[in-house]
Amino acid sequence: MNTPARGRRFGRPNVLQRHFHGPVRFPGSNWQWWVADEERALSAACRMDAFLKDAQKNQGIHTLRTFKGRSIYRLHDSTGDFFAKRIPLLTLRKRIGALTGHQNALLGFDHGSAEVNNTLFLNEKTRHGLPVYCLGEYQQHGLPLQQLLIQPWLEDSVGLKTLWQTATPEHRRRLLPHIEKVLTALHDARLLHMDLHGGNIMIDENDVTPGLHVIDCDKMAIDVAQPQLATALHVGKLLRELEGRHPKDFSRLLALAYSMQSRITGADQLDEEVKTLLAISLRYRMSKTISRRRLVMASDGSVERKGLEARARRTYKNADMPPIDWSQLPSSEQEPDGILSASY
Repeated sequence: MNTPARGRRFGRPNVLQRHFHGPVRFPGSNWQWWVADEERALSAACRMDAFLKDAQKNQGIHTLRTFKGRSIYRLHDSTGDFFAKRIPLLTLRKRIGALTGHQNALLGFDHGSAEVNNTLFLNEKTRHGLPVYCLGEYQQHGLPLQQLLIQPWLEDSVGLKTLWQTATPEHRRRLLPHIEKVLTALHDARLLHMDLHGGNIMIDENDVTPGLHVIDCDKMAIDVAQPQLATALHVGKLLRELEGRHPKDFSRLLALAYSMQSRITGADQLDEEVKTLLAISLRYRMSKTISRRRLVMASDGSVERKGLEARARRTYKNADMPPIDWSQLPSSEQEPDGILSASY
């Protein structure tokens, strides 16, 4: 193994230069690796590198899933398994984004460099993140064509939605404070996770006090101007994903959403923007017709009820949903009754 000249670090994202050694390259390999100062990190990079050269020599590595060009792996190890995600960079703009670490509409938000930055930021600011052991890169003409993250494998953990679907109403009530603790941490860190659903919150089934971890941080907004709106987006989407979006249950779930929002943000009274966004994110799938990033980054006046609902209803994903009857919404002071569904 050799360590390339320091020039290979020049111009690369600050997060890589601050948190990792390298990049290092193994003999005969087209991949280079940024490696954390962690005892097992270099070994994991070496094994993954060998697997990428010849998948027949699986090195105790199993491909779990491939979807839209992204592959998920599990690396078995006697000291604890690893999780790996392979990310193709299909466009020139995303390759430049990965090279420089910029996250914007032009250079993309979901390249590996962005995910490393977001994941480590979440891990530093909250107790619900995970470290990154390595970032691998396959480059051509100086630009990354693929990137690969290696992180800890969460043994004995399942997605929150998987657990929720089989839980009794009483178990769900016990889980709710732990979910709110995660959302409070995101609020206090001024973070918006763009895809916070029940599969991206992992929970350890065996802990008496369950530990929850937030994963899949490739699309996040950091240092948002309006964290209360980010929380409303989190609460609405999460309840919609966990409990379903049945019009007959809407008022019941919205009352729960109001209650959760108040506890998470510490607000005695919810303003109209927050209540509007809770209702819309609970009823509708937020699609490309609405920029959630713009909502939380604007200093004020970003939530306009009529226009926002109209944009949400433009997509086929919401064609089966009736419009919200704004005159029939619960008050924010109303205590939710029978808050969690008994359909399990």
